[in-house]
Amino acid sequence: MRFFEVLEDEDTRHTGRIDGVSPWCIPSIDCDLCGGYGGLGESYPTVDLSRFAQRALLEEPLNLQALSLENYLSLCQALRPLLPQGAPMEPGTQLGPVVGKAKGRFGNFYFQAPWAPWVRASALEQLQAAGVKGLRGAPGKLGYRGQPAPPLHCLELHVSGVLHPTSHAADWQEPCPRCGSHRNGYPSESAILDEQTLPEDADLFRLSDFKTVIVANERFVTAVEQLRLGDISFRELRVHPRQG
Repeated sequence: MRFFEVLEDEDTRHTGRIDGVSPWCIPSIDCDLCGGYGGLGESYPTVDLSRFAQRALLEEPLNLQALSLENYLSLCQALRPLLPQGAPMEPGTQLGPVVGKAKGRFGNFYFQAPWAPWVRASALEQLQAAGVKGLRGAPGKLGYRGQPAPPLHCLELHVSGVLHPTSHAADWQEPCPRCGSHRNGYPSESAILDEQTLPEDADLFRLSDFKTVIVANERFVTAVEQLRLGDISFRELRVHPRQG
């Protein structure tokens, strides 16, 4: 199985833009060992926390205040039943459908950020009908400037897979033993996936160690090409084979 990094299409002719955020966000950690921890990339737009007793901690202004590790772990324990199974729930995780404004013309895919892909509802249905596994999304709560766009869904991606240690730079730092954060940058040119950590139940996913990096297997890429869906591009990644 081949794997590809998912990228926005820099040559798209569509002008669509979305300005919005999820209503809830897990606060950062005030770690007394490494100094602090905030993440980026993880997002679960299908989650509804409107009845969650501690939701104020996840809303501004309280979500801008770092939590002690103990309070962070307590909050995650309370959140666990409401989130997808296995969700890491790192600081910075966005929760709930994106609320905001949209304008312009949208293609089949749109990247609000390199790690925040949207897809037309019709394209999502086509991909699911084609047998793409683990693909789900939630419609945004968007107000439109000008002519309304076609229904758009913010994709919710499974977190799985890591880079193989052979792709780590010489100055690679191990995660903080207290809060788990790391300060390593994504080695774009030398990235090698560890095959034994890659999922079999999801064709599109985020890397566990770099959640801003989205990876697709060849089943997803083939479906996109056969359906002639545009506004998305792919860069093949090397894979370190499974041992044994």
